[in-house]
Amino acid sequence: MSILKDKRFDGYLRYAIPHDLDAAIDVVIQSYMQSSAPVRQKAIDDLNERSASVLSVYGQRMASTAVRARSIDPLHRGVVAVGMAEERLSDARENLYPLAAINDGASLVGISLRELITDASAFLPPTAVDRLRAFDQRQEQDKSLEAMGMRRTGSGQNFLYS
Repeated sequence: MSILKDKRFDGYLRYAIPHDLDAAIDVVIQSYMQSSAPVRQKAIDDLNERSASVLSVYGQRMASTAVRARSIDPLHRGVVAVGMAEERLSDARENLYPLAAINDGASLVGISLRELITDASAFLPPTAVDRLRAFDQRQEQDKSLEAMGMRRTGSGQNFLYS
């Protein structure tokens, strides 16, 4: 998890997709998911606000990646990352942007946010899962890109949530 505290992540949301830092976080997420529950909890406990913010941004980036690739795999990793970050952000609203993007991306690639959360729940603390589910239970207009002041831009390999 210490890699997430690296200064290379300054401005991460604005970096081109894909980026080497995405691959570095992919490794962190895969390792986290392959670990036992106590090791996963220790990883979350070791997060600080900065590293949690990096995971949150990664979730939004994975929504764009999923739409570009027409793949649910980036969405799975994105939901896990957002869930990991959930308890360590000083302002939980920071996760609303990636969740709106993941929700929209899920609809575009043929899966629901509810399914993604259910799949991720085995890897996340119950309180994080509850918060993700609370977002999913909002009315559609309250979890839309527009409600979060976001939009889709570009198409194909230039698609981006901004």
